[in-house]
Amino acid sequence: MITPQQPVHRERRKALRRRATWTLLAVLFISWGGPAANAFWQTLSSSNFGAAKADSLPQGSVPTASLSGTNVTLSWAAATTPGGHPASGYTVARYSGASGGTQVAAGGGCAGTVTALSCTEQSVPGGTWYYAVTPVISLWTGAESARSGGVISDSTPPTISVSSISPTPNGAGYNNTSTVTVNLSAVDNTGGSGVASINYTVDGGSQVTVNASTAAVNVSGNGTHTVSFFATDVAGNSSTPQTQTIKIDSVAPVVGVASISPTPNSLGYNKASPVTVNLSATDSGGSGVANIKFAIDGGSQVSVTGATAAVNIGGEGTHTLSYFATDIAGNTSNAQTQTVTIDTTAPTVSAVTMANGGTAKTADSGDTLTIVFSTDMDAHTLCSGWNSTSATQSVTGTASISTGNVLTFFSSSCTAPAFGSVSLNAAYNKGTAARTFAATMDWTQSTGTLVITFTSNGSGGTAGTSLSPATPVYSPAPGAADKAGNAVGTVSAGGPSKF
Repeated sequence: MITPQQPVHRERRKALRRRATWTLLAVLFISWGGPAANAFWQTLSSSNFGAAKADSLPQGSVPTASLSGTNVTLSWAAATTPGGHPASGYTVARYSGASGGTQVAAGGGCAGTVTALSCTEQSVPGGTWYYAVTPVISLWTGAESARSGGVISDSTPPTISVSSISPTPNGAGYNNTSTVTVNLSAVDNTGGSGVASINYTVDGGSQVTVNASTAAVNVSGNGTHTVSFFATDVAGNSSTPQTQTIKIDSVAPVVGVASISPTPNSLGYNKASPVTVNLSATDSGGSGVANIKFAIDGGSQVSVTGATAAVNIGGEGTHTLSYFATDIAGNTSNAQTQTVTIDTTAPTVSAVTMANGGTAKTADSGDTLTIVFSTDMDAHTLCSGWNSTSATQSVTGTASISTGNVLTFFSSSCTAPAFGSVSLNAAYNKGTAARTFAATMDWTQSTGTLVITFTSNGSGGTAGTSLSPATPVYSPAPGAADKAGNAVGTVSAGGPSKF
């Protein structure tokens, strides 16, 4: 019978109507809320269509962000609805500020919907970034989290330079003191991670790391040194290595006389003019000789570029050459002097005089013969046994007056060269044999005086008596010369005299 079944059918129709109503309400709710809605309706039982309630997604938890190079790793806590449903995923965004700003969807491993509780965004552009996460369930999204602390992505290396060198090198790039300090300074790009350290080596030695944006590098020792350096920022970017050359020369050059032309004789005299003094300098410190400076007889200073200088000195007399050298680093040698004595004039004899010391008008003991030379006479050329420098010198020997009345002097100490001879121009010997006397010969350098003194009355020949004054004439022995080697020139006889 159909009639009893009608109530059952009516109930089924009512349930279907209720189900359709709830479905329609859900569709309307979804349509009203859209994909960004964070609330939704949940059916509590599939058999009880009337049992449904609203649920919502919470705000995402604040993520933590850490940087490695240009990669940012994020992690966050799970989000769960009040109804106990966990978020099925999360979207990640970053901002350029702690608040406000334009949202930028994260890329790399953080792109799209992340189903884990962490991700890494690779190759993050340079700048300071703040991250936020939003939980999602299907088409529903929760509220975006508060932003993480800022992380600085930096792919630009710092720049580094030499800020100063102390002491400042000279124009040729040299320091003449040790130690030299090279001051390095590094800066990172604007908005970068900041300078972490400066690394340097000196002459390829061990690398030194200074955890700062400045470093003072000490360099010492003569020679050319190389400081190599670079900087690293907090993000790990390193600048291109650079070098700085440091040249140190703290040793003064050495300068001296290389030669004198013509070469002076053993007494230091030149008998030619001008004389060329060749100066030469060396520098062991490494920079090289810059110049030699000199002055003659206290005159104006002359500078000659380079390590050699030829100094011409002319004129009679003793000259003083003062000189020193300077190297490229600015070191100066001690001042030195060189004496140059030039004598181109032949010595002269200004007087030849006989003097009585015994019986007048005859040659006997005590009589003297005096010859006056120029004061620069070399005594060695008057008696081979004498030296060229002593103030006074003396020798004993024999004076002889020949039958022609020519006086000579002989001594075992004066072989050759020797005294020479004097024509007395008076008959102090009238015999047919030579008349000889014990005698001495004395020299005084300061006055150029040569004196022969008879110390006996003589023997042999025949002594002349009652002689009138005469003019004696001196003939120097070959080789008689001054200290420069100039042979004796003009001989003045002087006035008449007598023994």
